[in-house]
Amino acid sequence: MPKPSFGGTLQDANYYVAVSNVINVLRDYSTLNVIATHLNTNGFRSPSGKPFNKSRVATFIRSPHYKNPN
Repeated sequence: MPKPSFGGTLQDANYYVAVSNVINVLRDYSTLNVIATHLNTNGFRSPSGKPFNKSRVATFIRSPHYKNPN
């Protein structure tokens, strides 16, 4: 399986849509730490399989896999 530019293994499209949706809902009102906690609590892990933290959320947002409807 190919690797995304930000590390880990490339996940299926549903993963990126789901994580992007969570980030989009919380982004305007929450810190990166709060978003990371929410993702982890709901069973999401970064593409590398590690728990999200603020750095991994920021990297995800900068990646070409992040879907921002704005």
